[in-house]
This record gives sequence, C-alpha cells and structure tokens, in this order.
Amino acid sequence: MLSHHCQNNQCVLCGALLSSGGQSAHPVCEIRGLLSRRRYAAGENVFREGDTCRQLMVFRSGQLKLTTRSLAGREQILGVLVAGQLVGFETSDAVYPYTATALTPVEVCCITHNDMRCILEENPSVALNIIRRFSDELIRARIMIRNLGIKPAHARVSSLILSLVPTGADYNEPFPLVFSRLEVAELLGLSEETVSRIFAEFRRNGLIDAHRGEVLLLDMGAVRKIAGMRPGQKNNSGSVKAATACMMG
Repeated sequence: MLSHHCQNNQCVLCGALLSSGGQSAHPVCEIRGLLSRRRYAAGENVFREGDTCRQLMVFRSGQLKLTTRSLAGREQILGVLVAGQLVGFETSDAVYPYTATALTPVEVCCITHNDMRCILEENPSVALNIIRRFSDELIRARIMIRNLGIKPAHARVSSLILSLVPTGADYNEPFPLVFSRLEVAELLGLSEETVSRIFAEFRRNGLIDAHRGEVLLLDMGAVRKIAGMRPGQKNNSGSVKAATACMMG
C-alpha cells in the first residue's frame, strides 16, 4: 500500500545516506520530497524474484525474509533484512534474484533509481555519502559470508541473533525471531537439532530469553564474545542482499 510522501524529520533514508556531516539542508529536503512510504502486512510479498528493480528501499521497521526456489521447487531462505538496512542495489531495470516477504508488519521508504540518479548528478557530496554506505554494506556482506564458512555452530547462532537487532535499537527491548528452528538451521547450514540445543543452552546460561516469536538479549557482552566480534564492531551482519548476490555469482 502506497502512502503519502515521507515528511519524517528523522527519515531513515536521509539519515542513512546523509549522516556524514556537512550536508546542506537543500539536498536533504529534495530527497525527502521524492520519497514514498509503503507498508506491508506480515506474509505479504514486497517484491518477487524476477520483478524489475526500479527503486532503492530502506526499511524503517519490521523484518523481511529473502528467499529463492531450488531446482526442485523448494523454498530456500537466503537471509533476513531488519530496520535500517537497504535493498535495491541492482542497476536500473535489473531483476530481483530473490523474493522478499514480510515476516512482520514492515514499513519502507522508497525512491526510484531515476530520481536518485538525478540527485546524485546534482549533488556530489550526496553521491559520496551513498558510495560510503554501499561500501559498508559490501564489507558487512563479505564478513557474513566468511562467518558462515568458518565459524563454529555457537558463533553462527550468536551472529544471527545479533544481526536481527534493528539498527539503533534498544537492546533492552525484545525483537522478533519468527523463524522456526528448522528455518534457522537451513539459513545457517546447521542441523535442526544443533540449533535447538544451542538456543536451549543460551537460555539456560542466561544469555537470551526466547519465546513466542521474540528474543530478548540478557547478556549482550557474552553473545558478542561467542560470535567472535571485536570491541566496537557493529552487531548487524549487514546487507544480506549483497551477500546473496555474491553467493549466487
């Protein structure tokens, strides 16, 4: 469903792309005037595999599941996007290599590629900020791919939990984990039994509280340590979309 242009003073798109300082108000207002806001119910597709990609989207709230179909027709989960992350990096008129489905109620800010291109051509400083943001996303994507390849099971589960925390969120608040244990296992390349055992162990040791589709971090430091994260390293594993593109070649 399409709603009115975003007039939020803390617009997640403007905040994400124009956060490096020194940016004049005029380009920011210009970008906001070109934004639209969309809301999707849980279970609704934001876009489908094969749809033409014509816009950049930033998620304001909720969780989004990225999936594709195997040769046998079975759904394969590729990853999750959370509030503050971007999707729509494809060049103009490319097609999405996956389907995006709302796991929870989702709200996104959108700007078409054509409108963003005009902004970039007229405002080099905005273009530089966007390049920096996309570079950060690609670096996080590579880290995620590395983690899935070399991290032990406990570290993979810890990394997934941390990646589901929305950008800038209060860690004292619970956040959704609507995947089944089997879906988590498929996403992380583990067995369902291993995932269930690790979640039970984390609860037993007082690291998390997980029930009714939500997770509450009780010991952030311990979970970060198990995940192998360095001091000051950001929790979000970054753009799953970018990682998907790399994995699909």
